[in-house]
Amino acid sequence: MENIFKKQFFILLCLLIFVPVMTRADNVGQQQNFFVDPGYTSTTKTQISATLVRNSDKAYFYIDNDWLNQRTEKEKESLYSVLSTLGKEFDSNIYAQLTSVFGSEAMPGIDRDTRVTILLHSMKENTRGYIRTVDGYEKIVNPLSNQREMIYLNIDNLTNPLMKSFLAHEFMHLITLNQKDLMRGVSEQVWLNEARAEYAVTLLGYNNETDSSYLANREKLFIDNSSDSLVIWNKTTADYGVTSIFIHYLVDQYGLPVLTNSLKSKQVGIASLNEAITGISPQNNFNTAFTNFTIAAYLNDCTLSSAYCFKDKNLKDFHVLSFSNFLPFSGESNLNLGQNLKNYSAHWQKFSGGTGNLKIVFKNQSAGKFSVPYILKNVDGTSVVKFLKIDSTKTGELIVPNINQDVISVIMIPSLQIQDSNSTADYSYSITASSFVDNGIDSEDNVDNNSDNNNDSNIDLPFTTDKPLNQMNREELLIVILRLIINLILQGRTLPLSALT
Repeated sequence: MENIFKKQFFILLCLLIFVPVMTRADNVGQQQNFFVDPGYTSTTKTQISATLVRNSDKAYFYIDNDWLNQRTEKEKESLYSVLSTLGKEFDSNIYAQLTSVFGSEAMPGIDRDTRVTILLHSMKENTRGYIRTVDGYEKIVNPLSNQREMIYLNIDNLTNPLMKSFLAHEFMHLITLNQKDLMRGVSEQVWLNEARAEYAVTLLGYNNETDSSYLANREKLFIDNSSDSLVIWNKTTADYGVTSIFIHYLVDQYGLPVLTNSLKSKQVGIASLNEAITGISPQNNFNTAFTNFTIAAYLNDCTLSSAYCFKDKNLKDFHVLSFSNFLPFSGESNLNLGQNLKNYSAHWQKFSGGTGNLKIVFKNQSAGKFSVPYILKNVDGTSVVKFLKIDSTKTGELIVPNINQDVISVIMIPSLQIQDSNSTADYSYSITASSFVDNGIDSEDNVDNNSDNNNDSNIDLPFTTDKPLNQMNREELLIVILRLIINLILQGRTLPLSALT
């Protein structure tokens, strides 16, 4: 009898402890104080008071009182209607799809409640939202915890058509917090955490081919900042460009398992993706995927190889821009470049112009490991992809005979690849491009027998242009164009359209 009494007492104690929490009554109009991240708030506050204004099956929606009290009743009703619609979208699409693919957030979580708390408050300009890892832990562990599965969104975006995309992005972070930190005791590296959240928007079907879509914004960011490091997170908008475009490429090539398998791994960052990629395609790894990504970012042409293109219809027209390096069309010439790269970033260096044979020498001037594919763009508009062999002296050399006869330009794509994600240093390389005439080459293949053209190749003009185009001012660029036109007229030639692309 005493044992039965003890068991009954234990069950009653559990009910007293857990049942009230599990059935927490969050009624519309309820007031609640929340800790917030001062790094994102517009006023650097650390705590705000908010009102619960709407519920859905999967979420509570709170609004900052300071912001809410400045609105008229008519404005409030309009906002509440927007939140009702957002709540339905969260329940039926965002929550349902993302949890079915990636697994759930902490459920029922630290607050023993099956709903996610969404707090809308004023944030700094261009801030869309965030989560706080500390909220997933008891106050006894961190006194600043709100002890909820919680998302923070910028109220200024409430009527933005992309608001559901912002919510999906942040909810993916909440899933990652549970799948990595709480379940496996590891913290995902920021860049990969953000990358998965970026792809969540596409998975839900929110991206389209309009200029205002979420992904279209990321395309522009990457094109404007194409040499930004994939793995070094500087908390800038540029970081989102490269992570978003790269993760879309990765899923195009290896499918969703590359994201889900790496999420459920005890590894993080590059190591987790290496594990996922080799599990799907044993002949590949993270480095080969990144190298192919740099090629696809320029070519985006599935006819050359499925590895050299984006299969997502929203990225079918995506192309990164190259640095243009121009050699004079007459006489022998030399051009020297010295550049720096950070880990898992790339440059697209295009070399065109010159006469005779084009020689390009790449030199790794650091302790870093470089991968250097290159693209030969032919006069007929076709392209060929090859890889520069780097010898023991960290040097690679390429010679293109009769430049402008068959090959109109060469695009070198050096990328730095060190699997230590913590490396933030700059690593240097140099490229020397020179055009020259080799009299020892078979005249049938390499010498133009037209006497007029042979004489024209040595014409002296009253100006020179011996620096890369990206380093020239407006006047110098005009000189390059003028020189090009004069040489072509004197040689009786026309400029191939492919030289302009």
